[in-house]
Amino acid sequence: MSDATSVLLIEDSLADANYVQKILPKQLYKFVHVDRLEKAREAVQSNPAFDVILLDLSLPDETGLATITATMSWANSVPIVILTGLADEELSIQAVKSGAQDYIFKQDLSAPNLARTIRYAIERKQHDKDAKRLAVLEKHEEFMATLTHDLKNPLIGNNLILELMAEQVMGVVSQEQANLLLSLRDSNALLISMIQSLIDVYRFEKDVDAVKMESIDPLPIIDKCVKSIAPIATHRQIRLCTDLSDQVSNIVADAAAFRRVMQNLLDNALKFTPDGGVISVGAQAVDDSIVFEVKDSGPGIPQDEQDRLFERFAQGRNGKKFTPGTGLGLYLCKQLVSAHSGEISCISDIGRGTTFAVKLPQVGFSAN
Repeated sequence: MSDATSVLLIEDSLADANYVQKILPKQLYKFVHVDRLEKAREAVQSNPAFDVILLDLSLPDETGLATITATMSWANSVPIVILTGLADEELSIQAVKSGAQDYIFKQDLSAPNLARTIRYAIERKQHDKDAKRLAVLEKHEEFMATLTHDLKNPLIGNNLILELMAEQVMGVVSQEQANLLLSLRDSNALLISMIQSLIDVYRFEKDVDAVKMESIDPLPIIDKCVKSIAPIATHRQIRLCTDLSDQVSNIVADAAAFRRVMQNLLDNALKFTPDGGVISVGAQAVDDSIVFEVKDSGPGIPQDEQDRLFERFAQGRNGKKFTPGTGLGLYLCKQLVSAHSGEISCISDIGRGTTFAVKLPQVGFSAN
């Protein structure tokens, strides 16, 4: 397959067309020459893969800005370079404002100038396409962030009602009914966690500078995270164990981001730990850092899946089998930990569980 740049040359002057084709090396540029717009349209229809169009604005079947308008109506995805005479500079500038990528004076045509103009036009068109795709993506993600935020609050309200009903505050229920209500609450809690991950990923990717570093005490934050999963753990008879060293000092971190990381790791452990299992949370000083660990007694993660654990939307076979998820929780952990100049890692044994470790700098030490 040829790597030559495919060029559609729309020029009614045979002398100018021959000169353009002559100065560029044939092994690098493949030309199709036509002298009218109608022929150009037919050429694009038969070969939509042109890399660039070289366009004269004075043609037998169209002149002026109408030429660029007509060309863009059937070749909007192809970058366009205007071939212009010195007297047509103002018109060429207007053509660029109307959608062409660049223009070049016929009097200045040389192999280096024309090759450079073609290359820049192709790159500029690709940049414009990427910018439009990004704008569309941002609109989609803004919509998703708004939608997920609006979904979260009703679920939180529902959970409060379910807990009141299960605790018989709103009337007597049997133990079987209470268990069903708590199961609904647990399912809602999973949805809330998934929704929060979507919101946090959007916020972080939208504004990385939102992470504000300061000296924080990590232990109260860990305690709140552990307490937040305690009701579900109790309902499923999962034992929560903490081993927080007295040597743990303040860390340099954003408090909200650190809580999100620990909450995601605990939610993940809760997701994979079977009923009657154990979740352990630890923290200890190691050299100039604090290492936080969350260990579950779940099925473990196959080695071939561990390399992509922290990728966006990554979900292992066990994750899909146990409970649904977005595949964003660990991705968000990785992004937030990296923003703190920290490290996150995973050790897993099939049938024996998984341990996630987060390493963050202590106050008074700078990360390398």
